[in-house]
Amino acid sequence: MPTLITPEARAQRVLDWAVALYCGRLALACSFGSPAGLVLIDLLARSGRRVPVYFLDTGLLFAETYALIDRVRERYGIEVEAVHAELDVAGQAERCGAELWARDPDACCNLRKVVPQRAFLTRFEAWITGIRRDQSATRAETKFVDWDGAASGLAKLCPLADWSEADVWAYVLEHGVPYNPLLDTGYRSIGCVPCTRRVQAGEGPRAGRWPGFAKTECGLHLPLNGAPR
Repeated sequence: MPTLITPEARAQRVLDWAVALYCGRLALACSFGSPAGLVLIDLLARSGRRVPVYFLDTGLLFAETYALIDRVRERYGIEVEAVHAELDVAGQAERCGAELWARDPDACCNLRKVVPQRAFLTRFEAWITGIRRDQSATRAETKFVDWDGAASGLAKLCPLADWSEADVWAYVLEHGVPYNPLLDTGYRSIGCVPCTRRVQAGEGPRAGRWPGFAKTECGLHLPLNGAPR
């Protein structure tokens, strides 16, 4: 009988292939909210491969998220680049009005996440993300390798596409991977402070994002027209 390939082995194959093909032109996005991005950092570290790691610093992240970033820098001996929007939070309030996220979260995410990432990724030809098919309906068709032409014109690599949440946590616990401590207090998906709440029993993993709005994606993983891939 053929040997079964484990989720970890499949993810490592995607990473190995990407690093070989896009050497020096590849970046890893990590939100430091979900543990999936930390799994990818750990997989790369264990294989001896180094890829630039970045996060979108909206200026609205939890203190625990910033503390985790410092911890990851120290543990893995890597640089983690903060990508900022053109305007800081105060500047956005001056131009767009206070608390744009409470009135038009799509516009806020576009200004603080989508546009800055698109500008940052012009330096690369491919990017890696930790999104998975089981996270939401909009991610159910996630491929290991896709063309992210509408959003950035790059190859988009999702090595954990077929992992379950249980797979992620099993890896985290087995290898002692650091993760956001808020995940131990009822949060399951962590973004900006004003747009994130704890998830209630029976709710999906992204139900705590943008409470009060029919929104589950910031826009980074949707084409420009907003439709699911």
